[in-house]
Amino acid sequence: MSRPTLGPAALRDELNQAALRLSMDSEGAKIEFMLPTLADTGGGGIGHNWDVQAYCPEPLDGIARKAVEEVAAVWDLDPHATDGEAAEQPEG
Repeated sequence: MSRPTLGPAALRDELNQAALRLSMDSEGAKIEFMLPTLADTGGGGIGHNWDVQAYCPEPLDGIARKAVEEVAAVWDLDPHATDGEAAEQPEG
């Protein structure tokens, strides 16, 4: 079964929104996610096809990781999508 996909910019937006939802007092806005890139999924069993780096204060590391987990549970990266392209929506 194919997972729904987003382009890199839209996936980063999802990460930012997840970080804000998970944080208190909008501290998630201090987390700066980079554009996600394709991950080497060779046998790693990570469940999604992308990787992302983030700059954040050390106390917010847990929020950043949880945001990645939440978004990775729903979306794969479409590396060929442009910022204006519609995403393939999740079923449900």
